[in-house]
Amino acid sequence: MRWAGEREHRMEPFGVDIGPRLIEAARERLPQFVANFWVADASDWRPPRRFRYVYTLADCVPASSLREYVFRLLERAVQPGGRLIVGSYGSRSRAEPPRDIPGVLESFGLEGAGRASGGDPPIAAFAWVDP
Repeated sequence: MRWAGEREHRMEPFGVDIGPRLIEAARERLPQFVANFWVADASDWRPPRRFRYVYTLADCVPASSLREYVFRLLERAVQPGGRLIVGSYGSRSRAEPPRDIPGVLESFGLEGAGRASGGDPPIAAFAWVDP
């Protein structure tokens, strides 16, 4: 949130996680947004509204379920004209690259609107679709 404010961007955070402790930590850190954080399994969660930007970490979803999960987010969580951002992290200590997120989304028949990666060699990969 600080970096957004430093760049004069206004952000209102929302989050969902299956781990109650993580949601508790978010609520303690951002008490003015306590109602914006939910304990739930994102794979079958029905958000109370749709959002302009939705970020999800593909590493938390079994590969066999990722296609269905991505399409469910597009249907339930991303507002028309919004963006779904999907990320993946590798492991330097295990010499594992991140998932090829742009390739994964393309294999689902989704046209990527952009992509980014971080690290040398890449340790993080991101791609987004604008449905």
